[in-house]
Amino acid sequence: MALNNKDTKQEDHFLEKAVRGDRDGLEYLVEIYKDLAYTIAIKIVLNNEDAEEVVQDSFMKAFASLSSFRKASKFSTWLYRIVYNTAITRLNAKRMNTVDLDDQPEREEYIIDENREWKLLIQADKKKYIDLALDKLKKDDRLVITMYYIAEKNISEIGEIMDLKKSAVKMRLLRGRKQLETELNLLLNDELKDLL
Repeated sequence: MALNNKDTKQEDHFLEKAVRGDRDGLEYLVEIYKDLAYTIAIKIVLNNEDAEEVVQDSFMKAFASLSSFRKASKFSTWLYRIVYNTAITRLNAKRMNTVDLDDQPEREEYIIDENREWKLLIQADKKKYIDLALDKLKKDDRLVITMYYIAEKNISEIGEIMDLKKSAVKMRLLRGRKQLETELNLLLNDELKDLL
């Protein structure tokens, strides 16, 4: 989510409140950043329950360390780095403890309003193909694509979140785009063959 100048001032105001332990400040930060934090987490851990726990743990870690946040980077970048590291830690711990036989993330069901049925159906179909294609990408490439296009993070911010050099982020972004295009073409061609 890109913040304009007014939003940045508002965020700074609530961030100061959160540093003082004010509930309104903490709730504001959760409300603004929870969706993208979840998106990052789900792309790494690949299941809803773990992603929700990662987000909750990440906010707890962030709030416990708010007094040490020095604004060297944006709050969102700092928070998403915590989410990324927490998700990687959870994934590694889970791999060591268990073998997951069903490694597919749960798919969301789409509720269709009668008045907007056709638009939502098309939108859902597009999302399905994009999600299927994204699932074929390497985990880090998938995450870079998600942060760049959905979170609207720039290359420097992604590098900071993932602890990568800019050149590595650019390479993963380029590789991810090419692979995504290839996977979408394969999926859509297979779909067309099935229909004909």
